[in-house]
Amino acid sequence: MSNNSNSDSGKATNPFEGFSFYEEGKVPQYHKYHAEVSYMDELERIWGKKWGAQGIGCLREVAMVSPTETEVLELYEQDSSFFVFNGVTPNLALMQEQHQGLVQLYESLDIKVNQIRWADDPPMSAYGPMKRSISAAAGFVVNGGAIIPREATPYWRGRSKYVTKALVDLGCPILYTVHGYGVCEVGAGVRMSDDFFILMLSTDCNREGAEQVLPVLERAGYKKILLSHSPGPLGDYHEEVPGWMHADMWIMPLDRKLAMIYPPWVNYQTIRDLHELGYELIEAPREEVHLYGVNGITIEPMKVIMNSSAGKTIKLLESHGVEVIPHCYDEVHKYGGGIRCNTMQLIRDVGPCTFD
Repeated sequence: MSNNSNSDSGKATNPFEGFSFYEEGKVPQYHKYHAEVSYMDELERIWGKKWGAQGIGCLREVAMVSPTETEVLELYEQDSSFFVFNGVTPNLALMQEQHQGLVQLYESLDIKVNQIRWADDPPMSAYGPMKRSISAAAGFVVNGGAIIPREATPYWRGRSKYVTKALVDLGCPILYTVHGYGVCEVGAGVRMSDDFFILMLSTDCNREGAEQVLPVLERAGYKKILLSHSPGPLGDYHEEVPGWMHADMWIMPLDRKLAMIYPPWVNYQTIRDLHELGYELIEAPREEVHLYGVNGITIEPMKVIMNSSAGKTIKLLESHGVEVIPHCYDEVHKYGGGIRCNTMQLIRDVGPCTFD
């Protein structure tokens, strides 16, 4: 038996050949490792995969959390305004059926689905039960790893702990965690392309939170981060404007410089900015906005998954050449989130850029 030999060629292998910049008898060439090897160059070697769902390139891998009894507690009906929903409790069995159907749809499209469970059962927030615990998009992965949010709503606070553990268990590196008085649910922002991101100052993202994540987003490769603004509540719950929370409720990227938008839920300056960037904007039908059509998910340019009940919206997109894969998700919507809300996007192919 030979040692240090290649079984195919019989030639001795050099145990140092895998080390970049190796020079025999010398210390590592630190200046070269500093200047010539980036974090992204070593990402797959260290972390096993090229983690990153930067834009709208072909979606390859996601993570999802199945609905549990936590989403249908009687407690929520005692003060539906505080729990930010219309007081209509969803049917848990039907929620689970529709959600599992979405999992199966992803898998039929060769998208790997990691079905994760939170570390505690039931999951708890800092103050009590964790409503909307199935909103897996709280885990936000860009090129190189994840940004962990700090939530705004009290019964969501603590979801970041579960998201962090789930991502670590999957092997995904953590790039940053929002902290201090920063509030930023960055997963509710929108990946418009590989180099363009929309972040929304709203009930769920304050200025300190935005300032914390901006440099992380820039380092990940976004050349422009558009800070949009949304209206928000004071005391009363307004069922007609749930879009005041998250940008993924009012804009859906479809292709390079093509998007669907519901204008009433965003400030007009953002619409003006998008036009100045050359975007063609398709206006989502008002009568179907409660069907969460805009919260569908782009699985590759000009191909989306959308709630099947939004028939007028589907026809509108198809008239613009978009391939729409319908999936019934009505019952899940009653808890307060949609298809994109419940999908943690982990890995995408390189996709189109807004800026050349």
